[in-house]
Amino acid sequence: MKLHYLLLAALPCLPLAANATPSSEESVTALETHNRELKVGDKAPDQYKRDDQAIQDWQAKGLPKPEKESHWVRMGEHFVLVQITNGVVLAIQPAS
Repeated sequence: MKLHYLLLAALPCLPLAANATPSSEESVTALETHNRELKVGDKAPDQYKRDDQAIQDWQAKGLPKPEKESHWVRMGEHFVLVQITNGVVLAIQPAS
């Protein structure tokens, strides 16, 4: 039984898969999220669905083209791809 617990304790120390996409591993915490951590699949605050929050020069920032009905916004130190119809976070990338 002790070996079982030892294996469970070691799991967080294992490296993540090398081909995992950064957007699936990233999370963002911003003042606008009331210090709530957002991950891919979570719903962003409604203000990020508005066009005035969209990053217009996403190509210059090295971001991929937004998916249909989505746009890139900045939350703190991250760029976040938000679905404008429902506010779902589609991707998160660190701002460089």
